[in-house]
Amino acid sequence: MDTAYDNIQKEALPLSDGEASAQKDETPPATNTLNSDFSEAYKAISSSPWGARLGGFFGSVVKQVNAVKYGLASARKLTRCIG
Repeated sequence: MDTAYDNIQKEALPLSDGEASAQKDETPPATNTLNSDFSEAYKAISSSPWGARLGGFFGSVVKQVNAVKYGLASARKLTRCIG
């Protein structure tokens, strides 16, 4: 119980010169945002060799999906014009 009161008194009393300068020198911890976390993860993955392979694979998948999607869309347009 005495420890709790000691901590309360430490917070209430003004700091001495040595404690104040030591506390000012401490840098606050960096707050990470979701955007910064994603950018760090992207940098780490893109700089590794397996990340380049994975990126190439996903790039080719996106191209194939777009080709199929736009191919089906143009085929539907042709059937509407003919029918």
